[in-house]
Amino acid sequence: MVKEVDQHRRQVLKGAISASTIALVAASGLLLPQRLLAHWPKNAFNAETVEDALLALLDEAEVAEDSAISFKVGTPPSYAVNGASVPVQILSELENIERIAILVEKNPFPLAMSLDVTEAVKLPFKTMIKIREDSNVIAIVRADGKLYKTSRFVEVDIGGCG
Repeated sequence: MVKEVDQHRRQVLKGAISASTIALVAASGLLLPQRLLAHWPKNAFNAETVEDALLALLDEAEVAEDSAISFKVGTPPSYAVNGASVPVQILSELENIERIAILVEKNPFPLAMSLDVTEAVKLPFKTMIKIREDSNVIAIVRADGKLYKTSRFVEVDIGGCG
């Protein structure tokens, strides 16, 4: 009888600890990235060409070249010593920016980053990306329903995408 009560108590404690651990992880925000990524088209990050990534991400492949956005890649610009960690900066005076995407033409999967922008995001936008080899790096900005594109050719000493 004592043994059964002991086992029951252990099962209750084990269940309570598991439930509290799950609640703690959820409350801490560790599950947040899955929720944030859920609305992005999964095939955009798996696309093997720039055109396919743009179609999956933005529902259109044609974008206009425009000087409304300024784009810096590497240090000094257009050079990366280590392709595993390349700084990128996007500047723009455009109003109502909805999305920013960065693509690397010669990476195995060109879409390096995509961000839905809210009023809380202020430009300049800075991030780090990986670049496999010397390649064009493309910045796409969607603002007021229009697409703006600029690109830079970046030389890489050590590739960053296996």
